[in-house]
Amino acid sequence: MILPYLLHADWEEPPLSMEMELPYGRLLQRIIETLTFLRQSNPQTSEASVSMEQVNAAIQLYCMAPGIVNVMLNYKICVEHDLPLHPTVYYELKEARKYRINHEIAEIEKANRLYRRSIHLARDVVMMTAGIEETLDQFRHGIPRELLGFVYSGIRDKYTWRGSDPALLEKLADMVRASYKPDILIAAAHGSIMPSLLLAELLDIPLYFVRLSMFKRNDEEPIIAISDEAWLFSYRESRALLYDEDVAGGRTLSLFQERLKPLFAETRTACSIRHAGAKIKPDYAARTWWD
Repeated sequence: MILPYLLHADWEEPPLSMEMELPYGRLLQRIIETLTFLRQSNPQTSEASVSMEQVNAAIQLYCMAPGIVNVMLNYKICVEHDLPLHPTVYYELKEARKYRINHEIAEIEKANRLYRRSIHLARDVVMMTAGIEETLDQFRHGIPRELLGFVYSGIRDKYTWRGSDPALLEKLADMVRASYKPDILIAAAHGSIMPSLLLAELLDIPLYFVRLSMFKRNDEEPIIAISDEAWLFSYRESRALLYDEDVAGGRTLSLFQERLKPLFAETRTACSIRHAGAKIKPDYAARTWWD
């Protein structure tokens, strides 16, 4: 697991490795290479034995892992909402009326299968699960070739970075476990992908993402297709934890809860960071501050 390395990182300023622009195929290959390096460097957990080279590699791995899910989520959204598949352009949902591309049912099913698979793969990357390099390589060779050229772009977002601090996530997990036993974690993509991969492991529960990117993708509401509701149907009598890494004004998490609450028996909200001026107060917040 990369957690022991990440505890030595600087969680105030986002690293340069958070800024990236890579074709999906190359991203997967770099993740495999970074995993291989960390394993070959004979990882230890004591502070004295962890080198900065190992810490930097772990940071890079943590920053790349969300891309595994990001591209597959947008692929799924494009085929479900009649949008073009383009390697560098992320189309707005409202543009679907203009294009009206009719994707086959088989492709929609494939996109959902690959999307769900990508979540498991990203979690295994963060956990450095034995054999994940081989599994990731098989995944890379098994997806449609056109997807290998899709470009994943990461930006240096200080709030996402600060909200991904393992110490905050461990604190948040402890707070949740003290009074709530969620059966599934539902996180708002894209910003929450990185911390959610670790938070889900700390809580030891399934993880699912629903896109609600109000600032980067101009989403007006959570993008939920019938396929999402169908997959989540087995949790209809369950408790869900709804998560956004950073609550500034609070509108994103409010819309997220409003849309998802009817799908579960009980929902509670959580965030890593809540700005003191936010209009809503999540059930769990690891840190509240003025900024």
